[in-house]
Amino acid sequence: MLRVGKIPYLNCEPFFARLAAGYELVPLHPRRLGEAVGRGELDAGALSLMDALRLSAGLEALPFGIATDGAARSVFVFSHRPLRDLGGAIVGVTGETSTSVELLRVLLALKYEVTPRAWVGLDDPSDAVLLIGDAAIRALTGGTPYPYVADLGTEWVEWTGLPFVFARWGVSTRVSSSARRALAGDLDRALDDAFASLPDVARGRTDTGWGSAEVEAYLRGFNYRLGPSEEKAIAEFTRLQAFVERARC
Repeated sequence: MLRVGKIPYLNCEPFFARLAAGYELVPLHPRRLGEAVGRGELDAGALSLMDALRLSAGLEALPFGIATDGAARSVFVFSHRPLRDLGGAIVGVTGETSTSVELLRVLLALKYEVTPRAWVGLDDPSDAVLLIGDAAIRALTGGTPYPYVADLGTEWVEWTGLPFVFARWGVSTRVSSSARRALAGDLDRALDDAFASLPDVARGRTDTGWGSAEVEAYLRGFNYRLGPSEEKAIAEFTRLQAFVERARC
């Protein structure tokens, strides 16, 4: 039985709501999931893109992930200033992120040409905070005291004209080729079955503050199968992130 990491965010629900039996699902947030795969404690998972790239030598990349052609609706910077005015600011970052924080670094450095003074945890005083996943949705639906809310999916797509890939499925090369093929087939069927019954799936996930119609619209806003446009987007983000990382050194 493969041990499969399950990010417990709403945007991952289509992979798991109808996934065939026979997998041990281990719920972990993105950063923890990447760490577990890196230690060999998990066989597969929808890895945060940065972790999928970092661990690529030991993984087979599957043609599934979480990508958007526009607003991500769950990756937000809540701020007292617009993004273009975050030069010299203190930015608080959730400890759950591996990729969204790097996307924010790229956007600030290259799109807006500003540099924050410091990056801190969410418990520290800050001028802006980066939240992802269900926590970001709840912060939005619960009413935020911040006057500015930036969706990083929108920011990237409007800037580059490309989708953004937040996560990509990978399976360890330690796993037999037949088991890897079986997982890919099961994920494909799970997506088909989930979207064929999406109103039912949505009704079971109204815990973020959205009603079932909002949940359904949210899930339809993602691309779960990765194609040439997403591969091009991954390559461009990899290039830009490496440039920003070199400039920091």
